[in-house]
Amino acid sequence: MNPSDLTPDSPAPVLPEAPPPVAEPTPAPVEASAPVEPSAAPEAAPEAPREPALPPQPIPDVPPAPQPHDLSRIAQDLQIRKAQVEAVVQLLDDENTVPFITRYRKERTGGLNEEVIRRIQARVGLLRALADRKRTILKSIAFQRKLTDDLVAAVLAADTPKRLEDLYLPFKPRKKSKATEAREKGLGPVAEAIFNRDPAVANLNDVLPGLVDPDKWLLNTDEVLAGVKEVLAEMVADSADVRGPMRAFTWDTGVLVSTRIETVPEGKGREYEPYFDFREPVKDIPPHRVLAINRGEKFNVLRVRIDTPPDIAKEIVQFHLRLADHPHRELMEAVAFDALDRLIKPSLDREVRRELAERAQDSAIQVFAKNLRSLLLQPPLRGKKVLAVDPGIRTGCKLAALDATGKLLEEAVVYPLGQKKNADHAKRKLEQMVRKYQISVVAIGNGTACRDAEELVAALIADLKHRRENPNAEPAPEPAADAPAPVAPPPPVV
Repeated sequence: MNPSDLTPDSPAPVLPEAPPPVAEPTPAPVEASAPVEPSAAPEAAPEAPREPALPPQPIPDVPPAPQPHDLSRIAQDLQIRKAQVEAVVQLLDDENTVPFITRYRKERTGGLNEEVIRRIQARVGLLRALADRKRTILKSIAFQRKLTDDLVAAVLAADTPKRLEDLYLPFKPRKKSKATEAREKGLGPVAEAIFNRDPAVANLNDVLPGLVDPDKWLLNTDEVLAGVKEVLAEMVADSADVRGPMRAFTWDTGVLVSTRIETVPEGKGREYEPYFDFREPVKDIPPHRVLAINRGEKFNVLRVRIDTPPDIAKEIVQFHLRLADHPHRELMEAVAFDALDRLIKPSLDREVRRELAERAQDSAIQVFAKNLRSLLLQPPLRGKKVLAVDPGIRTGCKLAALDATGKLLEEAVVYPLGQKKNADHAKRKLEQMVRKYQISVVAIGNGTACRDAEELVAALIADLKHRRENPNAEPAPEPAADAPAPVAPPPPVV
């Protein structure tokens, strides 16, 4: 290779220490379209300094649930002792199931039945879910750096999920709307100043012209004012002080109205004819009608709405926003009434109807459970009186005498086994109930100590038979421990 063959963009040849036995390697081709001067290495453009992200606010601690006052309230509502509620919560936290607690931990719960334990479990679950939601909401608002002392106190004091969600509503991520577009154009601070009665915006005629910006499609003061109104309407609709009273007002005075859709062909939807012109207060409507109306709406037969007195609704909004002495009263009243009709009322109507549907579905499940219970508790044997025995060792054998219709006549607990063992008393109690109610069938549960309970009943049957056949004879001796017990008739399947 000659020195004249080297170009500025050719790679420098590498000279080996000893001449290789093969031909001289050909230099790698270099594109001629991007010549690079050897001494002119490109320098990286200096990056613009980034502003450090503001750290989130400290996240307040949420007390763990349930608190002692929560347990006291649960005990008061269920008419039981606080110690019983505490015992149930501890057992549930130890991952014991409700059936296990009901059957094997009666001495700790004070003999609470399964229904009460499940209600305690549900109440504690709701309290813990509420506490978890408070933590999530406070964390979200803290990362937005919008926490205030009043807001923290309100969130911690919220005792229902609805109140909590009302407080969080202004800080939720939002979908694209006219209000969000107005905020992106920089109209949010002005709207907040008007809402909070800031003296800096006392004269809007001087403030609005300064916000005109053709680059943001704010061509005149009318468009600026329209954007401010959109933000104000959203703030009114998100106010927890307005939504709470309006929700209670809707439940108290709302009327569920259903009408027939005009375009429905004749003869279609006749099963919903009672609801073609139907009105009933929301607080009084029974669950089965709610389900029927929802089905009619689903099949495009009925049109459903909730009516409330509009004048009273406006008065409620005015009162809770304290518009009587607002410096921009006319503007705020127009914005509040627009938010009421366009945002608040539709949102609360959907919420009320959703809750009505949930209540109706729960009621339908309860009716089904009640009917199934009646079916399962029908007399096991037609025309027969039954003595049911639920075997147990530590908690004893539970006895229940049922008449021919399945009605409970008497119940008792005996201890033929365990620490409280008193087999003679257990046998006498069994005989007493058999003679008193003329029992003809004994049903023994298939549980702990069922074999011992079966031996006890079999011994009683053998003794009764012996005395019936030999009235003047001594009672039959007790069978030896290792002797096979007399075989009793198989208990009926209950």
